[in-house]
Amino acid sequence: MIVDRYYYHQLNKQEQAIYKAFYKGVMSHQEIIPIPVRGEFSQESFEHIFMAMTRDNPLIYFLNQSACSTASDMFGHVAICPQYFFTKEKVKEYNRKIEKVVNELAGQLHLLECNDYEKELRVHDWICRNIEYDYEGADKDKVSRVIASHNILGVFAYHKAQCEGIAKAVKVLLNAVDVKCIVVTGDSIKSGQCVPHAWNIVDIGGEPYQLDVTWDIGATGQNKQSKVYDYFNLTDELMNRDHKADSSLPVCRSKKANYYMQKGCSFQMRHRLMAYIDRLIEKNERIYEFRAEGRLNKIAIEKEVADHIVQKLYEQGRSSVGIRTCSNKELGIYRIEIS
Repeated sequence: MIVDRYYYHQLNKQEQAIYKAFYKGVMSHQEIIPIPVRGEFSQESFEHIFMAMTRDNPLIYFLNQSACSTASDMFGHVAICPQYFFTKEKVKEYNRKIEKVVNELAGQLHLLECNDYEKELRVHDWICRNIEYDYEGADKDKVSRVIASHNILGVFAYHKAQCEGIAKAVKVLLNAVDVKCIVVTGDSIKSGQCVPHAWNIVDIGGEPYQLDVTWDIGATGQNKQSKVYDYFNLTDELMNRDHKADSSLPVCRSKKANYYMQKGCSFQMRHRLMAYIDRLIEKNERIYEFRAEGRLNKIAIEKEVADHIVQKLYEQGRSSVGIRTCSNKELGIYRIEIS
């Protein structure tokens, strides 16, 4: 197991000292946590450190992020006054259950028997199959639901969570099997709306990649047997088309561990794409999935490939072919299903 504290290392020396004191106090459930600061301690600095600590440490799921405050005495000593969702005893009980679930998943998915890419893939697939997006997780009239959906309890205890809980659970699972992974927060743009969002950056083979399991869950929908990999190991250039992070992050340039590159179905040239499609037709496949890069990613490519499939099947004697398409043209990902 690794402890991947990326955000801690982005802080200056004084901020790191405060982070460590804050972390130690929270983990021991202190009601007042003295920190190594004298005089003024701005709300902005506090929030910066707070965000670093909670993104680095998803197992701090019991801290009320909206109700922590700071206080100082007449001598200028500063302390953080946290509020906790659960008692110290309840946290110990939850921790035992979380540890049990994580260990069981590591065994069930054989995560210690494969390389880092495969570990990530198996974690992604398990979450897409077993976790639902919690649409009621923002309902302030359901406080316990809000608490769970925004942290790892939603995933490991209830199998329902929002993006923050999902991203934190991904980090917990991958860090537990020695894969570097951080939580990213920022905004996403969907249907013209900009909303707060959380996702991950994962290190595979020494290269960082952008990963958004939540959006792959959304694209999967109710059909849990099918899996979607639109946001599996993207470059910054691709991810930034509909995601905007709120902090400085590792630069993601490599395409090597992108799902479609690994599967050999990412194409820049038309003749190679068509040769791939022909191979699938020969195998009598029903689903044709590929990624079109660069100039190949144009509106016409989906129709061109669909027409090619219909023509080839007609030549084989199939006079009636149903076509269903489901594509993410922004990322150049196309799925064509025949019936």
